[in-house]
Amino acid sequence: YDKKGGKKMNIRYTLADAERDVMEVLWEQTEPTLTRDLLDMMIDRGRIWKRQTLNTLLARLEQKDVVIRKRGYVQAKVDREELLQKQTQKILSDFYEGKLTNFCAALIGRHKLKNPNETDLMSMVDELQIREKGL
Repeated sequence: YDKKGGKKMNIRYTLADAERDVMEVLWEQTEPTLTRDLLDMMIDRGRIWKRQTLNTLLARLEQKDVVIRKRGYVQAKVDREELLQKQTQKILSDFYEGKLTNFCAALIGRHKLKNPNETDLMSMVDELQIREKGL
């Protein structure tokens, strides 16, 4: 829900390359980081940005609920693994009806299963593991 307790927000966890670069730096920090220090860190990594560019990216990341900004400081709200999980859940929901079996079927090139069960899922996982090993 939004900050005022209103309707549920549809948060998009997909990050643009520049947003991901900012998150990579924030994930390396153990404490909240001054925005001006973050700007210097980004410049050190080859991102020659103006302060407004960074502020725009941070505002987007805050809207996506992955950073916290307070009094000139910024920090990651979620770690890398949490973000990956949120992104994966969103993909499952948007493209595969929230069903892992549909996702696995797509990975191995099958059509969506009509009435998937646990055995179907395990069989698909086994097939994926065999493919990964190149057998």
